[in-house]
Order: sequence, then C-alpha cells, then structure tokens
Amino acid sequence: MKMHHRVGSIFWLIIGVYTVISAYRLGIGIFRRPGPGFIFFLASLLLIILSIIDLFIGKPKANRGEEFEPIWLGVRWQKVILVLSGLIAYAYLFDKLGFLLSTFLLMIFLFKAVEPTKWWTSILSSLITILISYCIFNLWLKVPFPTGFLGF
Repeated sequence: MKMHHRVGSIFWLIIGVYTVISAYRLGIGIFRRPGPGFIFFLASLLLIILSIIDLFIGKPKANRGEEFEPIWLGVRWQKVILVLSGLIAYAYLFDKLGFLLSTFLLMIFLFKAVEPTKWWTSILSSLITILISYCIFNLWLKVPFPTGFLGF
C-alpha cells in the first residue's frame, strides 16, 4: 500500500475518533430519545469502520498476489459528484419549489445524468417515485410537506 494512501486512511481514522469523542461529550442520549450528538456519533463510527477497512483490508490485486490496492480504486467519482450536486440542489430548492416538484426534478436528474435512461423512462419512473412517496408520507403518515410557490 502506498504511503500517501496509508496517511489518508490514518487521517480519516483520527478525524473519526475525534468526532466520536466530541459527539459523546455533546450527549448521545438513548435510542428512543437521541441526544444532539447521536447522529454525529453514528456517522463517526461509520467513518472509523470504513477507514479501518481501507487501512488494513483493502482489496487484493488481481495480478500481484499478496499486495493490496486501495478499496476505493475504480470508484466512478464523476457519478458521486453528480449525485452530491443533485442532493445539494434538492436541499436548496425543497422549500422553494415544494416536495412534489423538487423531488420530480431530482429524480429526473438522477435518471438522466447519473445513469442515463430514455426520457420517457425517466419521467415515468420519477412520477411513480413521487406518487409512492406522496402516498406513503403525506396520505398515510400525515407528514406535511412544503408546498412551494405553485401551491402543490
């Protein structure tokens, strides 16, 4: 394993340990009554686990036998950046456009930009997604969603 890769894994391990300690000091509460540090505690544990896996396990190289290559090698980072950009835009537009329109646009973006599909498939899949989500959350669970400037 290359030294810069090992240093990166150790860096994220240290960040994870620091965040776990800070979240614990903030108060994690219990499962039924989570404290303000609960979600940070869980996310930090995940970061610690992933950095340990990346540091010690890795995935074996196909052509070198005993050596290991980084576990994240081969990840399609362009798609990760597209998804993160779409989610950031979704979070920003959620209150302005409302649940139905912003979710519809996000789903079309994900279906067309991240995993390209035909237009009719993207639109139909997006409509089905928001219909099911609307029925579950708004009609069944009675969770109010932002209506946006169009009123729906």
